[in-house]
Amino acid sequence: MTNNQFIMMKVAKHTQAGAVLLEALIAILIFSFGILAITGLQGAMMKSAADATYRAEAAYSVQRQLGEMLSSPLALGGNNEIPIYSLPSGKLTTKLLSEGRYQFVVTWQVPGETDHRYEAVTSIFTAR
Repeated sequence: MTNNQFIMMKVAKHTQAGAVLLEALIAILIFSFGILAITGLQGAMMKSAADATYRAEAAYSVQRQLGEMLSSPLALGGNNEIPIYSLPSGKLTTKLLSEGRYQFVVTWQVPGETDHRYEAVTSIFTAR
């Protein structure tokens, strides 16, 4: 090995110093962004699951109220409002729209969000 080749090897080693450390830092940065994205996705998924649970509870409350109205002619009255304790600040409002036609509106408010609303309209005809 000549003197020139020896000097070139030393220069090459010197310019490569720290490259592995830089590659490791870039890998850690990419990994961190991936973990942050997964965490954000998990949070959005949990919020969507909670929203779906609230909507299902609202639909169940309407079905329960409708069942009570069908089973008891006395419950076929006019407008009323009842609290729903399984929903945050939940309430069910029943309105008589016209003869035999009813509107059910369930509202609830999750802290830090806007009001949510579930609405159903049905017709109930009784035998006379």
